[in-house]
Amino acid sequence: MNRRHFIQSTAALATAACATETSAAHTYNLRYAPRIGFINDLPVPQQLELYAQHGFNAFEYNGLPNHSMEEAEQFRKKMDELKMDMGVFVVNSGGWKGDALVDTAFHEGFIQDMHKAVEYHKVMRNGWSTVTSGLAVSNLSHEQQTKNVIEGLKRAAHIISKTDLVLVLEPLNVLVNHAGYFVVTSEHAAEIIDGVNSPQVKILFDIYHQQISEGNLINNIEKHWDRIAYFQVGDVPGRKEPGTGEINYRNVFKAIHAKGYKGLLGMEHGLSQPGMPGLEKCFNEYQQADTWT
Repeated sequence: MNRRHFIQSTAALATAACATETSAAHTYNLRYAPRIGFINDLPVPQQLELYAQHGFNAFEYNGLPNHSMEEAEQFRKKMDELKMDMGVFVVNSGGWKGDALVDTAFHEGFIQDMHKAVEYHKVMRNGWSTVTSGLAVSNLSHEQQTKNVIEGLKRAAHIISKTDLVLVLEPLNVLVNHAGYFVVTSEHAAEIIDGVNSPQVKILFDIYHQQISEGNLINNIEKHWDRIAYFQVGDVPGRKEPGTGEINYRNVFKAIHAKGYKGLLGMEHGLSQPGMPGLEKCFNEYQQADTWT
């Protein structure tokens, strides 16, 4: 670590400690999971401490496979100390060309990523991991690409059949963030999940993406409820915390809670303000959105 980074990290730790001393832990109706990376100057274990001090008992970390297994074991030790659970990490490196599911030419790379994911799962004991379809290709029909995604996920389901891991396929929007992505709507994702027909392969319903792609959030959540295993959060526009955009998150969270959801809602978004003040604002927005009595 260079001197500048050390000073920045030390300052961030001091700021975080000061903030948590004055912020009482809140009890939430739903299990929100802050993402690793809100405060990048803090090492991962210290980020977990910060989240736990603010009343969160879970987190998610898309970039987990970028760490060594030894580092993952350190994260697991901290999780055990704090009695925290882990949500998703991304299995297939973002799911773009080279490890995508839409073309069987890339399936072996995806299967290698699946075996690697299982090794991380054994350490982290997380319940879910994200898989992405990849970009649509021009040399195959929509129908054939759908069949290929189903085939790849069936192979993945076999690999995880003796674990507790659930793979969650994530539709993404193509209008703002992911031009050319193959699985966009919850309806298409549901078709694929039904084709795989495994209790360990479900939908990741990212509320941010689905608001952009199709809207009608509560009705679509209700329609595909039995296929959804995980949620992620972000407001529209901007992909920041609830309360910064057009989504009525209080009503959306209320509907999810009314269904008896016991899983996690990953806080996969940015902050409308930087640093600890922005994180405090973010957590306050979740407290507001989580109140509907």
